[in-house]
Amino acid sequence: MGRARKKQQVIKNEKPKDLTKVDNGLESIVMGNSQLSMINGGSQLSKADTLFNNLRGYLITNHRNLLSQIYVEHGIIETAIDLPVEDALRGGVTFKTSQVSEDELSEFTEEFSSDIEIAKQAEKWKRLFGGAAIMILTDQQADTPLDVEAIGPDSKLAFKAIDLWELYEALRIRPDDEVELSETADDELDCFNYYGKKIHRSRLIILKGKEAPSFIRPRLRGWGLSELECLVRAMNQYLKSTDLSFEVLDEFKLDIFKIKGLIDSLMSPEGEQAIQRRVQLANMQKNYQNALSMDSEDDYVQKQLSFSGLAEVQTGIRLQLASDLRFPLTKLFGQSATGFNSGEDDIENYNAMIESRIRPSMKSSLLLMTKLRFRQKHGISPSDLKLEFKNLRVLSGVQEEEVKTHKFNRAIQTRQAGEMTSEEFREACNKDSLLPNKLDPGVDVDQLKFKEEGEKDDSQSDMAS
Repeated sequence: MGRARKKQQVIKNEKPKDLTKVDNGLESIVMGNSQLSMINGGSQLSKADTLFNNLRGYLITNHRNLLSQIYVEHGIIETAIDLPVEDALRGGVTFKTSQVSEDELSEFTEEFSSDIEIAKQAEKWKRLFGGAAIMILTDQQADTPLDVEAIGPDSKLAFKAIDLWELYEALRIRPDDEVELSETADDELDCFNYYGKKIHRSRLIILKGKEAPSFIRPRLRGWGLSELECLVRAMNQYLKSTDLSFEVLDEFKLDIFKIKGLIDSLMSPEGEQAIQRRVQLANMQKNYQNALSMDSEDDYVQKQLSFSGLAEVQTGIRLQLASDLRFPLTKLFGQSATGFNSGEDDIENYNAMIESRIRPSMKSSLLLMTKLRFRQKHGISPSDLKLEFKNLRVLSGVQEEEVKTHKFNRAIQTRQAGEMTSEEFREACNKDSLLPNKLDPGVDVDQLKFKEEGEKDDSQSDMAS
């Protein structure tokens, strides 16, 4: 009882608040937020409610129809999928091996260009769907393990790019992912269904997309994530901004007719048709005449919408889209660099993405295709075969000539030092096109001189005797 009386006295002594005044000072707002967070049990910024509200909860990687249709209809999606692959294999690839001559290697490189196109297409399907495969077509039975040793100059060999949905079965993941079949293993478990035809696993070069966390991995049936999975939010913003621009263009100019007695006219049975006829005649006159005839009591106003702020919003959305893809605006939208920026740093970052993400995943499949094609052409699979990609940096004409000059100077200095023969010098010049005309390799000049000097000495000794 005593505590209740003291509380009532404190309440009576408090000054009544003026409800007409609102305290919106910064200090009061901060104090109010802190009290609210204490009531709710913690800081609002540390809660995950916003994150949960912005999650889809499903994967578009599992929507084949959506991915196929958006790739066909939206050019920006096609660019995001195809451009890194095209740039990664720009100019083809270079092969190096000591088991084949330079002429045979050069001829093989030209013939392998068609196989590179197959590898490109498979990599595109991998990026779009999260998985793809390169099918090895031979004259062997399709549902049996591939016998590489049986492939020779008389064998048929071709490659075909397919996406994961064409296999109609889940990718079976093993602990080591490449374990050989044991004698008791069931061959049926290592065959995929390709449009009703059984294809053995060894006849497929499996390409998996981006690796998913273990919590999500079972939903992907052993495959990877589509590159568009993390692009949904930015793509929605981009599409909504372009749709908004289209709608604004449709209603850029808005005609307003102020007709006297409009309400009364609409109440009559034929009033609506009369109003529509009246506006239609006005629009017809406005199309081909400079004057518009109206009643003196009527009024006509044309309002024009403003585009202010729309360009800034679209620029921000484009930046978000480019950052999610790790693309520069120059590559994605063809937008040139502004200000003092030459754009070289943006291209270098893009090239680094190609070197770190695109090329490493393609190298193993290209090497396997190359070894099989070598066995078909020359009957061997070179053990020292190496594959090198062309430089991503595009040099100007002046820079290319400077590089050739430095290479020629190094070659001729090596030749003068005696560490290179005449034949090797000619091959180096022809290989990198250091001179306008190709040099005939012919016979080594050093050996020819040595032979001539030896014959001269023999003749002189004969004469002396």
